[in-house]
Amino acid sequence: MKKNHYITFLLIFFLTGCWDQHSLKDSALVLSIAFDQLTNDSIKATASVRTNISKGDQTEATNYIINDQGASVRDVRNNIDYQIPGSFSANKLLVMLLGENIAKNNLYPYFDNFFRFIRSPLTSRVAIVKGQASSIIEMKTYKDIFISESLSEMLEAGENISVIPKETQETIYKKMDDPGTDIVLPFLEKTDDETIKIKGVALLENNQFTGKILNNKQSKLLLLMQDKKNHTMSLSEQLGSNNEVISFKVKSIKRNLQIKNEKQPKVKIDLKIKIDLTEFTGEDLASNIKKKEIENKIAENIEKELKEVVSILQDANCDALGIGRYLMAYHTNTWNKLNWEKDYSKVPFEISTKVIMYTSGIIL
Repeated sequence: MKKNHYITFLLIFFLTGCWDQHSLKDSALVLSIAFDQLTNDSIKATASVRTNISKGDQTEATNYIINDQGASVRDVRNNIDYQIPGSFSANKLLVMLLGENIAKNNLYPYFDNFFRFIRSPLTSRVAIVKGQASSIIEMKTYKDIFISESLSEMLEAGENISVIPKETQETIYKKMDDPGTDIVLPFLEKTDDETIKIKGVALLENNQFTGKILNNKQSKLLLLMQDKKNHTMSLSEQLGSNNEVISFKVKSIKRNLQIKNEKQPKVKIDLKIKIDLTEFTGEDLASNIKKKEIENKIAENIEKELKEVVSILQDANCDALGIGRYLMAYHTNTWNKLNWEKDYSKVPFEISTKVIMYTSGIIL
């Protein structure tokens, strides 16, 4: 008898059903969402929802656009829930867009609901849009692909060629409460001819868009200084008075970042860049002297452009290089004496660059 009770007790654990089911067929899958600021201080959300329609014996995926407004992100989600079949589900969210006006507010409240929701993937990519972010979601499709997948693939491609950093809800969350670093986000623009373009990165200070951006080349140079080159990175430089153009891929980067801890911190960044030549519109590079001249000229150009990037960052008071984080970790006493919001823009930077041409293709 005791044995039967023992077996019954064990079976309770092995045969227990799942009580917390969330069937996809009962959910309205939101794959992309845009948030915009309205004039009455309320928030407008525009979502692309995936659904399946039956066609005979088969089903076909389609998407529809829905929007509503409210006092907060959760309020908007509830209002959208009232007008869709199934419950609002961001489990498969691919992209989150923020209009530039709403991005100029503190972004934390717009992420808070996603951070708290246990089934939020937090892997969705995030970008800021020039003008109204809803204008992009409302396109429904782009280049014959559903807008959600198209945006996700576009941003991923930009990451792979090192034009923009990969920023997701998760990576942003980790930086939001860090006083030693600031966030940069991909910046998108929808043009008059219905083209969506990556226009560089938006610079944030204390989780707010400053209104300043780095263009695509400057964004690449920022990634160089951050030592965050992805799969590939291609650059072009104009050399000399003959308008010679040289194009190359960055093969590798070796960065050395030092902070001289004196009365005022001084940042020194040394970059050693190996490149593979992909195009040269000038004379052949048969001479080692010519090759060395070009390496020096590229280094000189890049060094000048890097200093311009740092100047823009300091003008926006955006510590995208995480200098404050470095001070907190290695120079705590100095950090405690600083008012970083005011002192960051005054920190002097010294940048030096060395370029080595690793290969020049099959011709000299």
